[in-house]
Amino acid sequence: MLTLGAVTLMVATQMSLHEVLRKLMAGLSRVRELFAGGWTSLRDWRPAIPKPSPASWRAAEPDDEEEPAAAAAEPVAEPKEPRWKKLARLRAAEDHSSGSVFPGASFPPPAGTGNEKVAFDAVRPAKAEAPAEAGRALEADKPRPAGNYIFPSLELLSVPPAEQQKVQSRDELLSLARVLEERLLEFDVEGKVVEINPGPVITRYEYEPAPGIKVSRITALADDLALAMRAKRIRIVAPIPGKAAVGIELPNPEPQMVDLRGLLDSDAFRQSTSPLTIALGKTISGQVYVTSLEKMPHLLIAGATGSGKSVCLNTIIASILYKAHPRDVQFVLVDPKRLELSSYRMLRRHHLNYRDDLNEEVVTSPQNALAILRSLEWEMENRYTLLARVGSRNIAEYNQRLREGKLAAPEEPGAPEGELELKPLPYIVLVIDELADLMLTAAKEVEEPIARLTQLSRAVGIHLIVATQRPSVDVITGVIKANFPARIAFQVASKIDSRTILDMNGAEKLLGSGDMLFLPPGSPEAVRIHGAYVSSEDIERTIEHIRNQPAFERTLLPVRQEDSGTDDGYGPAADGRRDELFHEALKLVVRHQQGSISLLQRRLKIGYSRAARLIDELEAAGIVGAFDGSKAREVLVDESYLEEMGLE
Repeated sequence: MLTLGAVTLMVATQMSLHEVLRKLMAGLSRVRELFAGGWTSLRDWRPAIPKPSPASWRAAEPDDEEEPAAAAAEPVAEPKEPRWKKLARLRAAEDHSSGSVFPGASFPPPAGTGNEKVAFDAVRPAKAEAPAEAGRALEADKPRPAGNYIFPSLELLSVPPAEQQKVQSRDELLSLARVLEERLLEFDVEGKVVEINPGPVITRYEYEPAPGIKVSRITALADDLALAMRAKRIRIVAPIPGKAAVGIELPNPEPQMVDLRGLLDSDAFRQSTSPLTIALGKTISGQVYVTSLEKMPHLLIAGATGSGKSVCLNTIIASILYKAHPRDVQFVLVDPKRLELSSYRMLRRHHLNYRDDLNEEVVTSPQNALAILRSLEWEMENRYTLLARVGSRNIAEYNQRLREGKLAAPEEPGAPEGELELKPLPYIVLVIDELADLMLTAAKEVEEPIARLTQLSRAVGIHLIVATQRPSVDVITGVIKANFPARIAFQVASKIDSRTILDMNGAEKLLGSGDMLFLPPGSPEAVRIHGAYVSSEDIERTIEHIRNQPAFERTLLPVRQEDSGTDDGYGPAADGRRDELFHEALKLVVRHQQGSISLLQRRLKIGYSRAARLIDELEAAGIVGAFDGSKAREVLVDESYLEEMGLE
């Protein structure tokens, strides 16, 4: 009996194992058929169960089919696709259909299809034609005569080499999109890429997460995705405004060079009529971004050293030089570093304005910078007075009425007839390359005129462009930032610096070398742009062309008597002018018989740099002796000197 039972058990076991093996082989055969059919078979295969509702996306697993009969009346949810099956589906070969499209992904319509909008100050479609060869004349490269003045030609600007203009193929973009989905799936984040926006330096993949996936889960994976995708940096826009998708911005393996020549040759730049038109660069979708300084009306630029600020300044200045006549736009340049803007001094007979008494066309010293700011305040007041007398609301209306002959000079009581001559008013653009140097020298003296100019000067055609490599609150103060509605942030070191510039994070994730976030005035969202590159040779050729044009008569910045630096009886000043606190410092030093910098700091409540300059002025005037190590300087006069000079 025992032997018969054992034999029966063995036969039953073998039959059960045989049945299991038969079912397993049938399943493997089905998997082979699916993979042999390629992407189409995997995509078309679906379990024979009812279609689920969105709420049942993450519903029961296949084991849930063995429920009691009481639950059979409820709709059966589609099982969640296992991760291995999802990965296998994404990695399915597409060789059988070379023209297949990545599921759900779409590309923006190509330029020239008629789907793009042509509106100024909007994102512009990039041109689809291949880069121009070196030496090939563009259609509008011919110099444009304007009276005796000939505008510079685009032939003066260099063309980037072909190897720096490579464009990623469609297959490469689709492959990266598949890899991105796989990497996110490895972190249990399900979804799909629905649109791809290739740009010159980065590509944005619009990723639509599955229902139930929190956006915070995706943003928290930025560093992990950068590691998985072997990317230098990844920036995640979550969510994209107006879309149910998350923007994942990946740097291109081979970035393209954005050249200024291509931007100035775009339809967007040519169609703009504003003399203050500037071409900033290209957006993440490769479209030319053009705007106007009139609409900003002032621009703040900040970023770390080497991030592209100085090149951006040259791009802005060059854009205006190629667009505006010298009688329409004048530049006032302040360059404490004495390097970046010095070459523009050759334009002193054309586009450059300055104060004749300062003996420098491009201002480099903090003292001269303060004098320039005061002169611009006076120019602003004079223009407001003129506009009020002729009944014009702004400079554009004034110049338009003057050209049409609809503006008559107001009568001056007691003045000879024809003494007041009305002339066109040019736009004045003040460019400060490094604000930090001025703020560290005399913060209060610099902040007040900048705040006043930014608040009032728009209507009279005075615009400010200020750049700094120190985006800290002691340089970009609340007063300054509040009056610069348009801002550009290049790469910075931390989120704090990014918030100081833009009031939002993001600049710390930029790539550098011209990668920027531009905050347009009145917009809550920043636009990512890769700035154009213009070489120093291009700038020199442009300046040389303008320099050889006939000079134009222009009115230099005003100088008032109290700011002219005339001799006041104390001997010549070191640089031709006296500090406003010179007399107060003189009385303090003489009464205390102590030529000390710290004394002036405490009593006059000024910084070290200004106190040191006052001591130098007192030395030049013969009030104190020469520097003698750590000792206070010897005072060479007594209080009787104050009585003689009428200072008691």
